[in-house]
Amino acid sequence: IADALASTKKTRDDDVEKSARICVHEAGHFLCGYLCGLPVKSYEITAEDVPCVEFHVTGSGDLAREYTNEEIAALSVVAMSGSVAEVIEFEQAKGGANDLVALDGCFRRSKEFLGAAKQEDLTRWGALLSYQLLTENKEIFAKLVQAFKRKDSIKDCIAIIESRS
Repeated sequence: IADALASTKKTRDDDVEKSARICVHEAGHFLCGYLCGLPVKSYEITAEDVPCVEFHVTGSGDLAREYTNEEIAALSVVAMSGSVAEVIEFEQAKGGANDLVALDGCFRRSKEFLGAAKQEDLTRWGALLSYQLLTENKEIFAKLVQAFKRKDSIKDCIAIIESRS
């Protein structure tokens, strides 16, 4: 019984790892979304005291409209980038289920019908491109993760990305 209780007991190290993992995950979204040209809609510190980022799909303001192929492609990259960032950093992803649900919602709003095979292809392509973006920009990504851990502002995070040239 003691072993069972000990295995379920939450430790401070678990909280630190969870916070670090979330920062890596969200920094992956932030970097890939920014590189795909999506403007940041919001960036907030959640009740769990971790940063969370959300993007505007378009500047049109019409929230009910259908998405273009280009927007679906960018959203596929952004949706997969958090989990891919976790795999790069921790060799496995624990987060991302909500990202896949959100991506499915985006697929349903596509102007063009996307069957199951096309959705799978876009999801795989999004994972591949997010991996390429994160690895090609690994120094910027590492700085962005640290900025998320410090809970830096949107402006500071964008400045980190813009300094890459």
